[in-house]
This record gives sequence, structure tokens and C-alpha cells, in this order.
Amino acid sequence: MPSPPPDSAPRDHAPRHSRTPDLTLAGTLNVMMPVPKTHRNRILAIAIAVAVVIAIVLVAVSYLTRDGADETTPVVTTDTVATETVAPDTSTAVALVAGIPQKGTVLGKAGTTVRLLQFEDFQCPVCKRYTDDALPALINEYVKPGLVRIDFRGLTFLGPDSEKALRIALAAGLQNRLWEVVGLFYENQGTENSGWVTDALIDRILGEVPGLDAAKVKVDAKSPAVTKQIAATQAEATALNVQGTPWFYVGVGFRPPYSISPLPLEPSAFRPALDGALKG
Repeated sequence: MPSPPPDSAPRDHAPRHSRTPDLTLAGTLNVMMPVPKTHRNRILAIAIAVAVVIAIVLVAVSYLTRDGADETTPVVTTDTVATETVAPDTSTAVALVAGIPQKGTVLGKAGTTVRLLQFEDFQCPVCKRYTDDALPALINEYVKPGLVRIDFRGLTFLGPDSEKALRIALAAGLQNRLWEVVGLFYENQGTENSGWVTDALIDRILGEVPGLDAAKVKVDAKSPAVTKQIAATQAEATALNVQGTPWFYVGVGFRPPYSISPLPLEPSAFRPALDGALKG
């Protein structure tokens, strides 16, 4: 294609979205065509109308925003359970076991033949992972239908915070509220032996459990009955050769429980052992 003459300059063009016709002067300047007076009046009227509409909208938005700021807006958190009629601040741990029979350390229907024993330490991060990732599905699939009972066994080998939390949980178990407290301690688990099991945390946890006599729990936590229960669990763990936490056993009827190694700690790793036990 031939090149343009050297003395010709490239023309400027109005943007494609522009509706203003243009004339090119000396190849560079864009000038607007004169607008008729009647047309100018019409444009002015339209501009005024648009300005009035915008002002009305801004006033309305300002009023609605101010009015809404005076109202309390509910905050939706991961701790709110939508499937049950519970208070907005009910924790997942409390809602998970709501309506399931409890007796002492056992969660599940009385008389269920198959039981899952779980040895744990409240400071064990892997125990928390199991509680978060696997336990909810096991409860929904096996405990709620009345197929399996889960029996909590608390150990204290990691340090003072372990025992302080365990005593509170076992004392709550005397009121058949252990499982809510277990879940709440894991929800609030802190750094190992950092002193995270404070009196303030205990008060908050006990306050989240419906129907629990918190004052009685604090008294019972120091009782000989709870001390004896801790010692009995330690003796049982030694007899069963528990080597760490979490550690799991399955029991069927009156037969001695046998160890299982569900890895990774996901629901699918537990199903073969539990389904096999249910078949006898």
C-alpha cells in the first residue's frame, strides 16, 4: 500500500462513544458544531430534571442508611446452627450432641452393642483435628441412629492444663453434660501448657452448656470421685497399651475391645472398622 504524502498529518478522531459530530481544522483540532437555541433549552431542562432525581435518591439513601444504623444487625458466625431452634451464639460443639442421650462419659443410646473408645488429651492438637474433621460425621452416621456409642477417655500426660480441663469435663459428666464440654474445650484449644485453661475460659464454657449447674461442676472437679476416675482411665490405658493420643478401640458386646488405627483421621478411615463391628 502506498505511503501517505510526507506533508500530511494523521487525523485525530473523536472517541467511538462520543455523540458530538466534529470537524477537523488543520488536521488536528476537533471543534463542536453550534447547538440550536431550542435544542440547548431542551438539554438544560433534561439536566435539571436529572439533577433533581439524583438529589432525591441521595436523600433517600442517606435516610435509609441512618435508620438502619440504629438497628442491631445479627451477625452470622460458624458457631450458629441453622438446623435447630437454638440461640444464635450456640456453639457447634453443643449443637452437635443436642438431643443425644449421655451418661457419664458415654454418648449414645443405652444398650447399643458396638462402642468406640477414644483416648484423648485436651492439649493434643491431633485430638482437636479428629474432633473437627471426623467426629461430627461419626456422630451423625452412627451415634444418632443408635448404631454405636462413643466412650470418652481423658488422659493428662501433656501437662497441668490437660488435667484442669479434664477435671471440668468429668465433673460435667456427673450431670451428663460431658460431651458439650469436651467439644468446647477443643474449640478453644490453646498452645500446649501455656496456661490457656483459665478460670475465665472455664466460666465461659460452662455458661454455654444448657442445663448445666456450673457451680456444682467446679466443686465436683476437685472431688475424690473425679480423681478416682482419672486414675482408673490411666490404669485402663496402661492395660490396653495406649501409646499416644488420640487412640481408638472398638468394643462389641462384652468382648474385650480391640485397637484400630484409622488413618488419616477422616470419617472414611473409621467406617470399615465400625461397619465390620456392626456385622458382628
